[in-house]
Amino acid sequence: MGQPAYPVRYTVVPLIGPDGVGKTTLLQALGGYLQQRDHLPAPPLRAASGALVLDTRGANGVYQLVDFESAAAQAGLLGATPFQGALLVVSALDSVQEGTVASLMAARNVGIMRIAVALTKCDQVADPEMLGLVNMEVREVLNKYECSGDTAPVVYVGAGGEGRAAERWWRANEELVQALQTWIP
Repeated sequence: MGQPAYPVRYTVVPLIGPDGVGKTTLLQALGGYLQQRDHLPAPPLRAASGALVLDTRGANGVYQLVDFESAAAQAGLLGATPFQGALLVVSALDSVQEGTVASLMAARNVGIMRIAVALTKCDQVADPEMLGLVNMEVREVLNKYECSGDTAPVVYVGAGGEGRAAERWWRANEELVQALQTWIP
């Protein structure tokens, strides 16, 4: 297979949020999903200095999702690359934390305004009203920092379950990929 007749566009999207909200687990789940969806021999994950990177192809080119190894690495490297947007990862169990706000402010300070949200650990929340409250709180914080909280995609993701529950969370991976490719040009 030769080179494409057109240049491939790369969009680099950092996963931002405090440590412990499930950024690495989310990236690994997306890698497993893409491996199965695209019939790949291995998940499209690779280690880079201080980060885990996932490559996924979309209609607009290749999206590289970057998970920094720690919040400290994220803070140091966030301004080093021109990012078109970011994926804010928030735990549905913990809602918005001080580290969530710090990550959002750091992204905004380097000019990242297009923020999509992955609400993780939703499979562990028994009350659907609680998910709605967390969603509202996330949108309020996005609006406070002028990051389009009213229109930004918020995708509910989870890791577990069996049968229909597992299928629901598996489909959420595709919803998240589509949200990123639509929201972050």
